[in-house]
Amino acid sequence: MKERTRIAAIVIQNHRLLLVKGSDKFKEYWTPGGKREEGESDLITLARELDEEINVKITSTKFFGEYREKSQYYKDTLTISRVYLVDISGEIKTAKEIHGHAWMTRKEFEEGKYPLMNGTQEKVIPDIIKAGYF
Repeated sequence: MKERTRIAAIVIQNHRLLLVKGSDKFKEYWTPGGKREEGESDLITLARELDEEINVKITSTKFFGEYREKSQYYKDTLTISRVYLVDISGEIKTAKEIHGHAWMTRKEFEEGKYPLMNGTQEKVIPDIIKAGYF
């Protein structure tokens, strides 16, 4: 099985979690971030991806955790997600492969308002709730 590492940002403002959505071929939302390019550290990757995809700058980060799961979209691929709590500055303007975003409340999460990637729904968000961040 191939491995694919994704660096992800948990951005929470005013008790709302930032989600992004790709093109219409994807129905799920996910946390912003992306794949590391050769020679990049996690934080360089995160800064580049957030700048390229949603036009914001990182003002602080804190490592939250690492998650492993079979990819929903890449057959025979294990996705390793390295997740950071991130504060941002700037106005969100989606670009590149990001076609939309949403600020989800905890109530909306509990009601299932947004379709989410499996790992985000089943692992990451429950963990940030348990940790008291959301």
